[in-house]
Amino acid sequence: MDSNMVFWFQGFEKGIAALEQIEREKLFRACGKNCVQQGTLAFYQELYQAADGDVHRFFTAVNEFPGLRSETIEEQKAYFFSFEQCSCVLYTEGYVRSPLLCECSRQSILFALETLWPDKRFRVEPNGTILSGSKECKWKIILE
Repeated sequence: MDSNMVFWFQGFEKGIAALEQIEREKLFRACGKNCVQQGTLAFYQELYQAADGDVHRFFTAVNEFPGLRSETIEEQKAYFFSFEQCSCVLYTEGYVRSPLLCECSRQSILFALETLWPDKRFRVEPNGTILSGSKECKWKIILE
């Protein structure tokens, strides 16, 4: 780990903490979109195609993959979507520990869902993340 980078990211964490929520959403929307387009979106697109675009079948299929889990709250309306590990390189490499970074994950999930279903509106809410002390990253997905 590069100590200069660790030092830089300490300032980054202070900077994102000073932002209003709407500003963090804008910042992490760009970051999350960029990150998910590096490969995760293609995975989600394959699941979408296999599910013939059906939201419930999509979230049910998630359970077939190691490290991912989905629970139905209300079919076609609300789901929990969980990751057993945080895969953010900023976290795994030890640069960022702030749970504010999880806004990036929220935005990447939101971007992926909006890309797959452009005619639907989604809300993505955290229900515990690894950076906030939970054993997994769990997101509540609500179709509006």
